[in-house]
Amino acid sequence: MSDLLVRVRFLLGLLLACGGASQTTPEAPVAATESEEAGVASGNNPGDGEVAAEPEPAPPSGEPSSEPAGGVPTQCTPVDGLCVPPRAFVKRLCQDAYSGVALRLLHESSPFTRGYVRSREVKAVNTQGGPSSDQSLRFEEEVLILAHSGGPGAGQMVVSGMGGYEVLRWDGTCATLSDGELGLRAPRSPGHAPVAWKYIDTNIQDALLQHADVTAARRQHRKHCHGVSLGRLSAECAKAETALSQSIVDAVRGGVSLPTPDRMP
Repeated sequence: MSDLLVRVRFLLGLLLACGGASQTTPEAPVAATESEEAGVASGNNPGDGEVAAEPEPAPPSGEPSSEPAGGVPTQCTPVDGLCVPPRAFVKRLCQDAYSGVALRLLHESSPFTRGYVRSREVKAVNTQGGPSSDQSLRFEEEVLILAHSGGPGAGQMVVSGMGGYEVLRWDGTCATLSDGELGLRAPRSPGHAPVAWKYIDTNIQDALLQHADVTAARRQHRKHCHGVSLGRLSAECAKAETALSQSIVDAVRGGVSLPTPDRMP
């Protein structure tokens, strides 16, 4: 009897051992990722059936600038019914002489308002601190209006000293004229300040030489003015310079394609 009891106990022990071995050990919990933790902390857990919100686009920085970065202005700044370049650009422009920029601003495609000298002769004075031309402004000379001091207004430049208009001449210099010295009605044959070839940016010169009349005039200019000292021009050289200047103005008024000048304000 005792042997039978021992055997029963032995069999029960084997059954209990096998049953414990068949149990699986539970897997360790997987650590949450940083993004999931952040979602739980913020209350936006994508696992809860909510879609994570996309970042909102940055607000626009403002209206498009009328002055392209590093380029020549092409859009109007309205002042007293006139279309003028941006005030900040004008301030820089009138601190020096920029012949290439003048050709771009006075180009046929430019939207800016032109003015025409009404007085027989006006001494060139730049009240903005930059250089003045040694050539006086003549009757019916065409200029580009840069600013007008006709009254307070948004974005308006106040012209100090003599007169109400700040203007740009074809030679790249600025000048100041009074209201009575400038008109807006174009004459039949408007004049222009002399345009000196040597002061024009090289890349603008190259573009101008694509025009047949400028090329021919430049050829005559080189022929008659080569080696001539300033202030000692022969009659042939003076005539050639005048013809070259006129051919440049005609080409620009006619729409010859011009790049952004190498030298900018």
